[in-house]
Order: sequence, then C-alpha cells, then structure tokens
Amino acid sequence: MSLYTVFGGRGFIGSEIVKQLHQLGHDVFVPERDDVSIYHKDLGRVIYCAGNGDCKNEPFSVLEANVTLLSSLLKRASFKRLLYMSSTRVYMNQEDSNESADLTVCVDDNRRLFNLTKLVAEELCLKSERNVCIVRPSNVYGVALNSSLFLPAITRNAIKSGFIDMYISQDYSKDYISVENVAEYCIKLSDNGDFEGGIINLASGYNVTALQLADCLQKYTFCDIKWHLMSSSNAKETFSPVDISLLKELFPGYVPSNVLHDLKLMIESYKIEMSKVC
Repeated sequence: MSLYTVFGGRGFIGSEIVKQLHQLGHDVFVPERDDVSIYHKDLGRVIYCAGNGDCKNEPFSVLEANVTLLSSLLKRASFKRLLYMSSTRVYMNQEDSNESADLTVCVDDNRRLFNLTKLVAEELCLKSERNVCIVRPSNVYGVALNSSLFLPAITRNAIKSGFIDMYISQDYSKDYISVENVAEYCIKLSDNGDFEGGIINLASGYNVTALQLADCLQKYTFCDIKWHLMSSSNAKETFSPVDISLLKELFPGYVPSNVLHDLKLMIESYKIEMSKVC
C-alpha cells in the first residue's frame, strides 16, 4: 500500500482522513510541529489539511498554517503528490461558484485574511510545477466536541443548555458536507491520475438554511431557540450553491450525505461523547 503524510492529521478533518487511510491499509505519517525530518525523507502522497481561521486573535498563525509551511514543502520536500485543502469561503458574496470563476475579496469581511491566505496558497501550488491538486471543501460537519464552528457549536448548546441563541437571519444559508465525505474524496483525489494541477470543489451542491437546521435541532433536542437581530458581519455574507459539476464528472457515483438527515445521528453521538467527558 501507499505512504501518506497528513499535515493537520490530529485536527477535525485530518484525524478522519488518517482513520480512513488506516482502514484502507495505508502507511500514515503525521508530522509533529516543527519536525524537520519532513525535508529529509520521501513523504509519499501528502494531504495538507493544516490550517487556521482565527484571523482576529492569531493573524500570524493564519499566515503560517495556511501559507508558510506549505510554501516550504513545495520548495524543499520530496513527495509523489500533494493535495492542498482550501475552502469554498473564497466564493463568499459571489453568484458564480465554479472553480474557474473570478474571485472577489470583500473589504468589509473581518476574515478576509483567511480568504487571502487560501488564495495565495492555491497560487503557490499552481505555480510550483509540482504534482499538486487543490480541494475547496464547503462547511464541514461532524462530531467535534470542542469546535467553534457554527453547526457543532449550536448542536452542543442545544444538548448542554437546551437553548440556542441565533445571531443570523433564518434564511442565512450555506452548503454543508460531512467530514466522512471530505476525507473519502480527498483520499481518492490524492490518488487520481486524471486530476492534476487543478482546483475542485467538494460540497453537497445545495444550501441549507439556518431555519432548517434550527427546526431539526429543536425536533430532536426539544431546545428553545431565540433569533436575534442579524449582525452586521453576517448580513454581508451570502453564499450561492456550490458548483460540483467537475466533482460529479470525475466521480459519477458521488452522492453526498445530507446534513439534515445526519444531524439526528450527530446529536446522538454528541450525547454519548459528552457523557464520557462528564
């Protein structure tokens, strides 16, 4: 079987990738932080899912995780192929979500540093003349007890406190994809010789509203929900359905999980995991 090196392999998405690689019988190397051995041995197939999105509190860490280490790998490391994990957030406030669409960085976006670093990283990959591919996943969901991401956070609150504060409008909508789907297709793309040197969206292809998520959580946890006035930042965030035509062309059998269906299973899993913590 193949050797895989997973940067960010202890994180939410990375740990699922590592798990699936082990299940497939592959050898997996997850480097420690500042491990200089990565420049002195063959890394096999690299999946780069390290990253940081805390633009307010850790701007320099955002740059380091999203760009600096990647740049060093592209220049110095030995690998067969590298898959870089970007984000569909680069399509924010745009109607076109095709991989070849022109992209806009919004001046009033308080997380524009995240978008900028992802785009810089993508361009470095494309200009590196190495065997690389770039994946843009949409909003990833799954059981993540300590995650500050929107869906895990409100699910935790619904279970722990029986109450959710919603600081977005009811029709605020995004595309959601399961962490299992992300891991499975990142592994497939890292070994797909028909896709090299390009960008591909990894998403469900349709949006789900905040109201749909809230109704689902209320149904299965009996929580109370309070809708607050929409914040100025979220008022300026809109997301068109993500174009996944290229993904379906490469993988005609692709059928993503449905977040509303999975949310019931997530709630059950959260309750089990939270009971272990307590």
